[in-house]
Amino acid sequence: MQIKIFKNIFYYVLILFVIFIYFKNAGIIAVYIKDALQLCYNTVIPSLFIFMVLATFLSGLKCTEFLSLPFIPLFRLLNIKNRKTITYCILSVLSGFAVGGFFLDKINRETNCNKNMLGVLSVIMSNNSPAFVITAVGTCMLGHTASGVMLYCAILISCFITAFLFSFIFPYTDNSCGENDPGCCDFIYAIKTSVISILNICGIVVFTYSLCKVILIYTDNTLISVALAALFEVTAACSMAVNTLGSNLYILCAILSFCPLSTIFQLKSAGSNNKISFKILWLSKLVHIPLSLLILRILINLFPQTFAVYASSDISVNMYWNAPHISAFMLILSMCFIICFDKKIGVFTILRK
Repeated sequence: MQIKIFKNIFYYVLILFVIFIYFKNAGIIAVYIKDALQLCYNTVIPSLFIFMVLATFLSGLKCTEFLSLPFIPLFRLLNIKNRKTITYCILSVLSGFAVGGFFLDKINRETNCNKNMLGVLSVIMSNNSPAFVITAVGTCMLGHTASGVMLYCAILISCFITAFLFSFIFPYTDNSCGENDPGCCDFIYAIKTSVISILNICGIVVFTYSLCKVILIYTDNTLISVALAALFEVTAACSMAVNTLGSNLYILCAILSFCPLSTIFQLKSAGSNNKISFKILWLSKLVHIPLSLLILRILINLFPQTFAVYASSDISVNMYWNAPHISAFMLILSMCFIICFDKKIGVFTILRK
């Protein structure tokens, strides 16, 4: 009871502190909010929205479960047997933590899993997407796609190893071996759900980004500024690290492996917070971050010629919308999925008739 009282007092003090910070810097807050909206427009929405629509749409198709077949032995090591759950994990890995929160909620609702299992799954499903790490960070911020690929591989491998270790520390049993509800495969439903999710994400990004920028006014130390930014929002932290510390891949790897407040808020906004154990997620970062740095070091030693070319080149920081071919490719890909799989106009549906 006393712990709950102290927790409530802490939340009240924190809220009053945030209100004080905002009122004290009311003039500059508008500029920061505008910058945050520009960040959503240039980076967040292009790198997430199409993937969210496709992942939501594909999650309702029975044929999507074939995605789980190559990964069944890997997930058996985590004591996870349900193909639908494995499919949700793979779609989350491909789409990032914003979609991962949505699928954690689906797993919570559709399967008979306990808190420990959701917590271990969150270690895998709460990471940044390859589109963000490879394209936004690697290609657009660093100007070197291979660096983005190395960063993503290091983060992905370490998150699976961490999940494997934590499946022993927080044991569970997967009792959801039966058939799940096939879900809704209507494309309009996928778009509507993705629009609501992207609005939640952008609202969280605007709040955390503007609050972080205001707090950074009170510090002049570069490392402290990057650390505080990493605590709040990953996009701003990566951009600040590249602009102030240069192309230090280890710092970027640590930032991308961390779980900032904006990620926690996005996972909570998906509705999965009633059962997911954020204690497991936070504890896993104590293993995930150093492990990802170690794996990145190994990858750099395995491919030294790639980074030798990169070390001799200058850093190029570009805006995300300067790569229109990526948007065009995703538009064509989404149209192909609509034509092939939509239950009303799909080619396969017409052939069956």
